[in-house]
Amino acid sequence: MENFLKQSKANLPQIQSYDSVCVILGNESCDLDSAVCALVFAFFLEHEKKFSSVHLPVLNIAKEDYCLKTEVVYFLKRFNISSDHLIFRDDVCLNSLKESGKLKLVLVDHNVLSNADSSLDSSVVQIVDHHKQEHPFSEMVDMLIEPVGSCSTLVASLIFESAPEILDVVSASLLLGAIVVDVANFSRTAKRATAKDEQIFRKLSQYVPNISKDILYKELQCAKEDVGDLKFEQLCQKDKKILEVGGIKLAICGFPFLCSTLLAKYPDITTKLQDFCNNSGYQGAVLMGISINHETDEVKRDLVIYSRLAWLKTRICRDLEKGEPNLDLHAIKSNAEYVYYNQGNITATRKAVLPMLKVILSKPESSNNIFSHRGDRRASVPNLQDESPEDGSSASNSGIDTPTNSCVDGEEEDRRSSPVAKLSEFNTGAVFANIESTKYVLFRRPGDDLHAGERDPLTPENSFAESHFDQSYKKFVLNHMDSDAIEKKLRQENFFREADE
Repeated sequence: MENFLKQSKANLPQIQSYDSVCVILGNESCDLDSAVCALVFAFFLEHEKKFSSVHLPVLNIAKEDYCLKTEVVYFLKRFNISSDHLIFRDDVCLNSLKESGKLKLVLVDHNVLSNADSSLDSSVVQIVDHHKQEHPFSEMVDMLIEPVGSCSTLVASLIFESAPEILDVVSASLLLGAIVVDVANFSRTAKRATAKDEQIFRKLSQYVPNISKDILYKELQCAKEDVGDLKFEQLCQKDKKILEVGGIKLAICGFPFLCSTLLAKYPDITTKLQDFCNNSGYQGAVLMGISINHETDEVKRDLVIYSRLAWLKTRICRDLEKGEPNLDLHAIKSNAEYVYYNQGNITATRKAVLPMLKVILSKPESSNNIFSHRGDRRASVPNLQDESPEDGSSASNSGIDTPTNSCVDGEEEDRRSSPVAKLSEFNTGAVFANIESTKYVLFRRPGDDLHAGERDPLTPENSFAESHFDQSYKKFVLNHMDSDAIEKKLRQENFFREADE
């Protein structure tokens, strides 16, 4: 393995001289499973010479971020694999290889490229992954997508089928470490492991005499949790995945400890999250924490939903609370910009939450037009770039958190989406004349019936807006009736009750 990695790195300067180059690419989080899959599967494909004369394992992060992957750094060093032996994303230009017609791309531990890499999709020749399938079926792509606990389980299964002779202590140990971390040491409480994970782990263990999965797991967890020297933004970058749908860019950050630890350590977490999102152009972030008691096998999970866009935060919170699988969320703390939850369903990992978030952002009602869920048919799209208020407030919506159907949201949206648009002529008579046909249906969904006595839910009956509008409407009606009609109207309202008596 070490010689293969050294040779791969040595091949970099002359890759343009090859007829084709096969790149084995892990996902953007570059956790232990992703890194090991890229390295070991490339080793296997090079032995098979399956796609090219050269197969390069590429870690899908910049070299400067490698130090953030503490468990990866620790585990590879155990087998004399330093960063000098590794190829990082900024070491090779995949777009250049594609443009020259040389690129063949193998995806491991993910099956859909990020938006930034979507142009590379036509170069994909194989996928090995354990997440929900999102890549469309293609006869041109060899796919193995199976919901097991670890992608390393699938990589090992392919090696056992075709070339078990290439496995040695190093490659088997790397796969064992990735599997034991991903399945939480086969915790019965976490329920991550499948029968296939257990079967492959036993087969790999034969290559590493006297291995203890408990000791291995504790070592890797300690390395993973060794984050004392990392700053807040580095913690968020350590195990981050990016979701980009419909112009919304969301960071999903995993932590090897509970989010409550972050809240306790950083009283100014709102400001820190704002800086983290602003620096990378995210409209929001989902923080996911986990704690496993190795003595009792007790697992705890929690998460934080953050966004300065009130409608986005509300949408994510609401849909996650009622989504499938049921996360069993219990809100502990909430303010204008984030909500902190305990997660009762401890079996729901980020692998389960990511597809839920993608569905939430993909819904038409959660697109850039925040009015869409209220029946507004305007084509204007709000500008999602938040601008800090001049008074230095940490949030443009700080103060009272108004409901999404409030007048405040509408006025703010109109101001931001059409700052120089001219208002159309306002015909007071036409507005009042049409009020009876719109007053009770404007904010109702199609098919809903309004029962007798019900009023428009936008504002309470005794509010200033309601009473002021009713008075204006009555004045309009009286000004457009003749005297007989006025008298008839007043009698219907029992205005002459005392005189008649």
